[in-house]
Amino acid sequence: MSDVLLERLIPFIGEWRTEAAIGGRPMANGHTRFEWLGNKQFVIQRADAEMAPDLPREWVENSPFPITSIIGLDDATGLFTMLYTDTRHVHRVVNMMVSAGVWKLWRDSPGFFQRYVGTFDTDGTTINGSWQRSQDGTHWAHDFDLVYHKVG
Repeated sequence: MSDVLLERLIPFIGEWRTEAAIGGRPMANGHTRFEWLGNKQFVIQRADAEMAPDLPREWVENSPFPITSIIGLDDATGLFTMLYTDTRHVHRVVNMMVSAGVWKLWRDSPGFFQRYVGTFDTDGTTINGSWQRSQDGTHWAHDFDLVYHKVG
């Protein structure tokens, strides 16, 4: 059963070009690589990006890049867990689900809830998505758009 669930990660494997934007304004362009770790038991994600030169200084200074995440499966629930860390020494546990061409990430942490929903296009080469944030887990605000384009 777990092998079938792990197959849901196959579409991610490879190199991706990423574009982050807020309100249509480019924020960062980067690249992400997803690759199998171990005997196809985990996936490691490595991401880096260049911040747009005209961003406010505080955005550039608080850039999380580079980012490393390890994705694993809980075969009892069918959910994935992502262990996330970045250059700011932030460490987070993020829940993840992949089903029917939709990628969902969410983190329920008091004071800073987050969620991402990305949709694969029909040929699996683009993921269009956006992050939302909330202080209470009830009232959500758009944070930024994040699009992935598969390049290899």
